[in-house]
Amino acid sequence: MSMSNRSAVVLVTGMEDVEIPTQFSEPGSTESSLIEYVLNSVWTVVDQIFVVFNHEPDLRIVEAIAPFGVKIIVEETHGGGGSNSNILSAMKIGMEASRSELCFVMVGNTPFIKPNVIFALFEGARGFDAAIPKRPDGSVNPLLAVYRTKAFLRALETNKDAATPQDVVDWLNAIRFIDVEKEIKSLDPDLNSLFQINTEEDIQKARNIASTLMRR
Repeated sequence: MSMSNRSAVVLVTGMEDVEIPTQFSEPGSTESSLIEYVLNSVWTVVDQIFVVFNHEPDLRIVEAIAPFGVKIIVEETHGGGGSNSNILSAMKIGMEASRSELCFVMVGNTPFIKPNVIFALFEGARGFDAAIPKRPDGSVNPLLAVYRTKAFLRALETNKDAATPQDVVDWLNAIRFIDVEKEIKSLDPDLNSLFQINTEEDIQKARNIASTLMRR
């Protein structure tokens, strides 16, 4: 079986069924769920998508994402929601399933990720163990990054005490940091690709962003 070169692991920890105004030309629909937004971007860039839920997904969501040809993995966590160690085990399961050389990892509450930003991360990862966006203040987001699958799993295996994705990243040898201001802003001037939804307030903001995108 030939190994697909690029895959994506989308980690769903909740909020996936939040509806915001749609920007897709589906007849009759005025709203799309966050996970549909995510998949609409991701599927154009990768060969395979694994969606890892930390809870049993709603049938409506399963039906909404079926057309994208994704593989759904349910990793029901014991003892609570999206804590970092659970995120780490979800990443591991998704990456082990993907078996591709390079794997894009993101959380499902990042609806406005642009395909060209994902593509730039894949390009940035060539010859490295990871390509991770870095903001001017030095902060990085290991949950919006491309990893060399084997390198990440090896680092995870080596560092048994890893509790967060960042712990594993610290063990990777060659990381290419993608400068948000210099490299991502040119592809996505508003940096909506990095916008994550965690609160009710964020949902409202997402609705505003979505409405603006529709009008463009």
